[in-house]
Amino acid sequence: MSELSETKELIFDTLIELSSAYGYENVTVRDIAKKVGINVSSIYYHYESKEKILEHVYEYYQRHYFDNRKPVETMKKMIETASAEEIIFALARNFMSDDQKRHMRMILITKLIYMRLFQDTTANTMFNENNNDEISYLMEILKHGVVVGRIEPDFDLEAFAGILLGSMVAMGVMAFANPAYTVGLLNYESRMRSMVSRLFDSALVR
Repeated sequence: MSELSETKELIFDTLIELSSAYGYENVTVRDIAKKVGINVSSIYYHYESKEKILEHVYEYYQRHYFDNRKPVETMKKMIETASAEEIIFALARNFMSDDQKRHMRMILITKLIYMRLFQDTTANTMFNENNNDEISYLMEILKHGVVVGRIEPDFDLEAFAGILLGSMVAMGVMAFANPAYTVGLLNYESRMRSMVSRLFDSALVR
């Protein structure tokens, strides 16, 4: 976000932080100004409204959502020889980054979007579009596995892609629903990934 001034970036991050903690509807421009340490009028100098900040937040999320997703060709090559566990780990969605600020932003924005899924058409649309994109991505890789003879031809690829994506969404929902959630510390994450890996392993040709 190098295009933003320091103050505008602080406003942006403060909306994310407060909204992910208390809910977007419960955060006022005055709350943001107080947290940043500026006057309310300064908020409006940088952003036309609270809604405009949220709009910018959504744009940022869409721009970086797939940053860590491995290219299809890389995954096609991997699926030919790697173990089920290695493949599932590589396919799992995460926002890990050397840029810790971006990492934290993406985690908190995801939480904000999950909180707004049933009341905000923009959040709902983004969620569905990203999921559809993920399914298409997974299906292309899995179909390649069948073509090269690594995956059993009668394995239900579409159902498995849905299970894999669903497990990632479930982990996110469970994490964000836990008041004690700490970024990166999901006690059940490895267990869920292990279960999906075992299911996938049953479809691999030895």
